[in-house]
Amino acid sequence: MHQAADRKQPLALSRGMFDTLAAFFEGAGVFAAGWLAVAAMHAVGETEPIPARATLFIVALAVAYLILGWLAKLHPQRRTPGEAPGLTMPRVLGASFVAFGLAAAALDAAPAGALAVWLALWFVLALIGVQLVRRASEAIESRSTFRRAPLRRAVLVGGGASALRLLERLSAEGADIEFAGYFDDRVTRVEGLNERLPYLGDLAALIEHVADHEDLHVYMALPWTAGPRIASLLDRLRFLPITVWLVPDPELSVLSMSHVEGGDGVVMPTLMTPPLAHWDRLLKGAFDFVAGLIILLLISPILLATAIAIKLDTPGPVLFRQLRSGQFGRKFSIYKFRSLKIEQADAEADKLVSAHDDRVTRVGKFIRKYSIDELPQIFNVLKGEMSLVGPRPHAPKAKADGRLYADVVPDYAIRYRVKPGMTGWAQINGWRGETDTEDKLRKRVEFDFQYIREWSFWLDMLVLLRTPAAVVLPKNNV
Repeated sequence: MHQAADRKQPLALSRGMFDTLAAFFEGAGVFAAGWLAVAAMHAVGETEPIPARATLFIVALAVAYLILGWLAKLHPQRRTPGEAPGLTMPRVLGASFVAFGLAAAALDAAPAGALAVWLALWFVLALIGVQLVRRASEAIESRSTFRRAPLRRAVLVGGGASALRLLERLSAEGADIEFAGYFDDRVTRVEGLNERLPYLGDLAALIEHVADHEDLHVYMALPWTAGPRIASLLDRLRFLPITVWLVPDPELSVLSMSHVEGGDGVVMPTLMTPPLAHWDRLLKGAFDFVAGLIILLLISPILLATAIAIKLDTPGPVLFRQLRSGQFGRKFSIYKFRSLKIEQADAEADKLVSAHDDRVTRVGKFIRKYSIDELPQIFNVLKGEMSLVGPRPHAPKAKADGRLYADVVPDYAIRYRVKPGMTGWAQINGWRGETDTEDKLRKRVEFDFQYIREWSFWLDMLVLLRTPAAVVLPKNNV
């Protein structure tokens, strides 16, 4: 018997890379189908079924299909295990064609009859092309094994028997997890653990480590009887965008450890997950940089005019830097146009600027009213310290009714799980301006938390589109 033909062949690709390439080949299938439809129209004597800019139109629709497919989670690399796609492939493809057809009709890009025939033919050919790509991908997948890559980078918290048992089990199963080491606040540790993993320090060191490794998974290997200690650790980790798993306690747990997650074994309890998934963070970061460059070009005349006005109004520098707390609680210098008299400038924001503050200059009153003083923060966005949309960054020493913000709102540190933004969900809902009272602060933080819970790319778009109106027509606590 010849069994070699049934043996799976190795690929030099990870599963995620294979799925990504398959998605792009589907987009290429849509592109090729567009030109086949053009050729078919020409073959039957229709000399100009679409405008001369055919390539631009065909590329636009192929890209639209890829974007809609990404948002609908058509492909496995966008979904968590067991999660279904938001829409089926024909519906995503159909939505792309409908949107494209409406846009082309609105632009009067071609005679209506020819445009309708071309789009219908293109849709049928694209449907066939994408299905062929999917069948080819499934055939390759069924006959291949993918290059093994670490499923996740991880660390252990706790040096007890649970940690050692977990490592032994994962090693026996060959799990795709790469442990950097373990952290423990206590000195006593189980013998044998140090031979497997390096000791990286206490929890303070863990927070420093996580701040440099956003995609980190933390396995909490502590006795389940140590509930207060686990709660205390989670309280100190809650502002970090990490996934925290609770390792079953061999003394108390009835949960199976035959699988780390998924399959027919019991999943470890998940105590905390990041607010944004890996691909969402990549999308948000890429959009911030590209859109930030475009916005910088658009507002450059305003930046120049404001700088000249400040220089002519009062002596001193044009820009003002002030300390802020950013993602993970990291401190950074935020850029602002100077709106206060230089001799009364407050670099640490010990005293919030009020509505009739006599420290504000003549130009400062105008630029503060319309948030022009905050436009230089576009440079913080381009440096990666801020995002276009997110909770507004607050000064570390800022107070409401004489109390530090963190003392007023117990869960205040959750805001640090995402990058601060130039504008935010709270601001477009009327809560921009000073937060000098506890009620104002709680209301703003409430909207910040809602943004973090419900984040989506479209929510960011909504915030950006509504920001100009929120600035020009302020309400509530301005």
